[in-house]
Amino acid sequence: MFHGHAGTVVVSKVAGTDEIVGGYNPLAWDNSAGEVRMKTNDSFIFLLKNGNVQDSILGRVVDNEGALLYHDSNNQNTIGPWFGDYEFIMQSEAFDFTQDKLCQCEYDLGNNICYEEPIRTTNEEFSIVDYEVFKIVKKC
Repeated sequence: MFHGHAGTVVVSKVAGTDEIVGGYNPLAWDNSAGEVRMKTNDSFIFLLKNGNVQDSILGRVVDNEGALLYHDSNNQNTIGPWFGDYEFIMQSEAFDFTQDKLCQCEYDLGNNICYEEPIRTTNEEFSIVDYEVFKIVKKC
């Protein structure tokens, strides 16, 4: 899905809400190394509320050892971006993140492991309406 691309931002619309959730990965996604945790201080996750920017949330890395989880190529069609320890993950058994409710943004106020802020106030799994991945390119 994103294999080989560095500096990417994932933006996804949560079905049935006015929420947009996402995350930034400064590292190259690599699905050839098997399941592996990636270390970075520069990743973050976020929540945007449509029409209410004041309620937006930015979660910065607090445990850089587990900021990202890469999955092997056998899972690339069912598991998308995985930030932290369930702080923001996209997954689906239907090969389409809009079809089943398996995406998550784990909420455990004060106990989130890898990112400082939970970005949603529920542990309810969700599907997404649509998502986009943007590559950030440094302008010379």
